[in-house]
Amino acid sequence: METPLTNADAFTCALAARHRVVLLGGMAIISYGLSRKTKDVDIWLDPLPSSKIWAAELNACLDSFSDVYRWSLAEQRVISAGEVAAEIEDAGVLRIGGFDRDIDVFRRPNELGVESFDEVWNRSSKELTGGMRLPDPLDLHISKADTGREHDWTDQLFLETLIKARFKERLPVCDLQEATSLLDRFLDPDTLKHARTNPHPEVRALALKYLREFEAEGDPYSRDILAAGGWED
Repeated sequence: METPLTNADAFTCALAARHRVVLLGGMAIISYGLSRKTKDVDIWLDPLPSSKIWAAELNACLDSFSDVYRWSLAEQRVISAGEVAAEIEDAGVLRIGGFDRDIDVFRRPNELGVESFDEVWNRSSKELTGGMRLPDPLDLHISKADTGREHDWTDQLFLETLIKARFKERLPVCDLQEATSLLDRFLDPDTLKHARTNPHPEVRALALKYLREFEAEGDPYSRDILAAGGWED
């Protein structure tokens, strides 16, 4: 009789007890309410000061688990603990096998730089069971950009509904600092129109600037929003 595989949650909880860990990928999408399947767990482990230190901390946590292995996605082979630092420096991600589902541990996720971890962590909207955090929908949306995978496109469309709902709520009432922060990360004419009723003229001016840029690029929806007026006091 085969011995049951250790639950991946046991490892992610152990890692989150020692370090900051952000949930990514399909499990994060599911946590936001989209019903879909996923075969693995994607997590972003605090990048720490260097790949060498990062690798040492990951290996120290893995030492508590038996019958697991480190897998190079780039070279499609098992690697040793001593190879983890070089692997993560080159590829940005390491797969851990031997649990009930594979775990992809990122130091440098797609479209999210190492230097952005602190911001993503601080924007994380929810702490999950075990200590991991669920990233802001915008950060999760960015992490799924330009992958070329169909399921990531579906995930992005789902996340956009959450993002647009947030913009609809915040743009009519936020100050310039918040508006700038929001619009630096996501721009869409359908969301910009919600700034029309904002009491701060500088916020309305910022939204108008972006709408006029969209209009200059030939976007008909922006043209219609501008033609409707209502942006002046």
